[in-house]
Amino acid sequence: MPVPASLPSLRSIVVTPLQPRTYLHLLYLGLAFPFGIAYFVILVTGFSIAVPLTVLIIGIPLFIVTLLIVRGLGAVERLLANVLLSTDIAAPTYPFRDGSVLGRLRALIVNRRTWAECGYLLLKFPVGIGAFVFLVTGLTMSITLLATPVFYDEPGLRVGIFPADPVTLAPSLSIPWGNVLVGAEFVVTVSEWAVDSLADALLFSAIGAVLFLLTLNIVNLVAWLSRRYTRALLGDPAAVLDWLSSL
Repeated sequence: MPVPASLPSLRSIVVTPLQPRTYLHLLYLGLAFPFGIAYFVILVTGFSIAVPLTVLIIGIPLFIVTLLIVRGLGAVERLLANVLLSTDIAAPTYPFRDGSVLGRLRALIVNRRTWAECGYLLLKFPVGIGAFVFLVTGLTMSITLLATPVFYDEPGLRVGIFPADPVTLAPSLSIPWGNVLVGAEFVVTVSEWAVDSLADALLFSAIGAVLFLLTLNIVNLVAWLSRRYTRALLGDPAAVLDWLSSL
């Protein structure tokens, strides 16, 4: 899949909330957190138990079972990517299904696809945490701001921006003119901004709409990146070279 030759148009950015694929991407990122935790616990537990016990022989079958679980979870991730990210990752061949017992074990352990899938599953843990923090922060803030006109005048409720300490902004512009530096500086101090009118509430709602639009576009961007590295790690190994050459 080639890298887009140009930046998204303004229209494509604005209509993002109206596109069904945006919410498929949102679901994919939302699932990354619980799935990433599950993958991390399963793999770390499996390897941490199996590897030390290999000296007692019993660790060897546990290690093999853990690798088979890796291949199964890799298949789950391919299915999720195909359904939610609109990828076209084909099911890989499994060389460890045929041949002698030793040959099948060797094909499972030394196959680079096994370890690529293992790395992908472990990477899902930090990716899932980052996605969770971003989605909770972005969606909570934007939806709350959007709904400001609904609850801003509730008795006993203060709505607005109330920093612990006043925030001072000092934008400046300086232009050299011969041996003289001509410039201007403006100092603005913001102590608090309380929403006490419908006009203020509508302004907050407009800010929330912009933030919501920005959040969904970032979701699509992250989904695009996820599509790229998922195809590289869970698809045909040759896709890695194609992916790197297209960056």
